[in-house]
Amino acid sequence: MSGFSYDITDVVHLLQLRVRHKNSSSMDVNCPFCGETKGKMNVNLQKNVFRCNRCDASGGMLELYGRLHGVSSAEANRQIREALGKGEYRTDYQVVHKEEPVEIFNAELADADVIDRTYQEMLSLLTLNDKHQEDLKKRGLTKEQIEIQRYRSVPLFGIKNMVQKLLQSGQTVKGVPGFYEDQDGKWTINFTSKNSGILIPIRSMEGKIQGFQIRLDQVMEGRKYIWLSSVKFQNGVSSGSPVHVIGSLDAEQIYLTEGALKGTIAHYLSGDTFICVAGVNQYRNLKPVLETLKSRHLQHLYEAYDMDKKMKVYCDGDSEKCDACQRKPATFYCPHKMQKRQILQNACRKVYEICSGLSISMSRMVWDMDSYGEWNGQIKGIDDYYYVLKNTG
Repeated sequence: MSGFSYDITDVVHLLQLRVRHKNSSSMDVNCPFCGETKGKMNVNLQKNVFRCNRCDASGGMLELYGRLHGVSSAEANRQIREALGKGEYRTDYQVVHKEEPVEIFNAELADADVIDRTYQEMLSLLTLNDKHQEDLKKRGLTKEQIEIQRYRSVPLFGIKNMVQKLLQSGQTVKGVPGFYEDQDGKWTINFTSKNSGILIPIRSMEGKIQGFQIRLDQVMEGRKYIWLSSVKFQNGVSSGSPVHVIGSLDAEQIYLTEGALKGTIAHYLSGDTFICVAGVNQYRNLKPVLETLKSRHLQHLYEAYDMDKKMKVYCDGDSEKCDACQRKPATFYCPHKMQKRQILQNACRKVYEICSGLSISMSRMVWDMDSYGEWNGQIKGIDDYYYVLKNTG
């Protein structure tokens, strides 16, 4: 950063934040603001900025330091310079750093047409197993709809042979999310037994496959869905969290939800057009999609995020977080639930701000509510809601 003798890497080390992953342009660290421990905070080493994908805390390197120590940017700069000049790290805010990450160099993201061609060819080499097909049918999809969307199962063997077939057919894998070079310098893809599940194509407004989410067979670190990404590997690349769009692009009323599979099911059950982000805080790629749709016929956006945006926040003593919570007895509000609902509501406000800036009217969809305006806890997603409507007539 111009005018500074240090950068955000120095600040991260100074604060001793836990680094989960690092490459040539960014690192993922545990967020010191919301306390998550999965490396949800991304630190951009080129722009010297940070952002947490869970709580949405963001800013520059002085704000990272200043907010944690309760000082102004000017005072943060003074303290950082002093600490670095002495070769010391402050210890009054500390997250244990256990290991030095191995630096990985990533490839540039390939052109959208290249990515689509490679993925389309890859899908032609894969199948959908019976269990996954039955799971999708139980959620409301027909066999024909499943095939139209080209859902496939993550392969558990023959992975390198598949990649070799792609290369032999003239496909490009460098710069395509998921592909990377192994220790022997040979191209492979990030399919393992840990991320086995259903490949969910993420399609652009033009219908091109931009990436994949994987609906995991086994929940991983509290997550049911992960991106097919190779950002942690040599010459790999991040998915970039693209937005999935399904339905008529000329619709005047369009729905926004979280999760491509959820939005696709809701589309088939309702006929409505859905824009699907990976999570409520993944709104950075949303604005250009809305701009394009506004230039067509979009007039109103319905926010149809999951109903935990209206979850009850009292303590029921039945959460996995309870053992670590010091707020007793169980008559108090649950701080974990309050924080989660606040994060969801903050994300909703971000979407409202984007729509306001584009002069698009917006309203919230809610369902399964009690007399107090809170979620009953039964029907969570918009796909679940439409499924219930369809089957109860």
